[in-house]
Amino acid sequence: MPRFDADKWLAVSAMIVSIGTLVALAYQSMLMRDSERASKLPYLYFSLLSNDQQGVEILLANSGIGPAIVDEVQIHYQGKDFAADPYDFYIGLSEDNRKHGAGVDKVQKGRLIPAGVTVPMLQFSGANAQQTMLPAMLRLFDFADVPLEWYSHLPPADVKHGVIEVKYSSVYGEHWRARSDRAVPDHL
Repeated sequence: MPRFDADKWLAVSAMIVSIGTLVALAYQSMLMRDSERASKLPYLYFSLLSNDQQGVEILLANSGIGPAIVDEVQIHYQGKDFAADPYDFYIGLSEDNRKHGAGVDKVQKGRLIPAGVTVPMLQFSGANAQQTMLPAMLRLFDFADVPLEWYSHLPPADVKHGVIEVKYSSVYGEHWRARSDRAVPDHL
């Protein structure tokens, strides 16, 4: 019966340590890859700004730590889907809407929204923009971050509540959907 001598024990021990080191390095590499991926995640959300200085603005903000690449922009309104951003949708609703002098920063397929950037998708400025356009935007769109008391001044039959939706991806090809009626984007 063969005996295990010290050299064989040393060789087996070295092999076990090597396998353990390989497993630890593989696990550490996986953690580093996940960390790198997480450091590039975009996080888009919508908000409605209303004040005396800036007027009324529908904003799309990237508060993530990576850029967002826009894949698709849609408006869901009264059971229909419109392939348009808020500006195109708003001015397309009626001829009168073209006369309000709305400002725009287009968000369309292929646009890159860097981390920390806020895009004014639709904006109205002027002395009485807050009095006229804020109720109009509240009637037209649903915003998750708007306090309910803002809506309480509007008759329920007057509120149409369209939803703005932006599908976007990260530089790693992960896909999300941000909706104006939800505070948190959905991972697709």
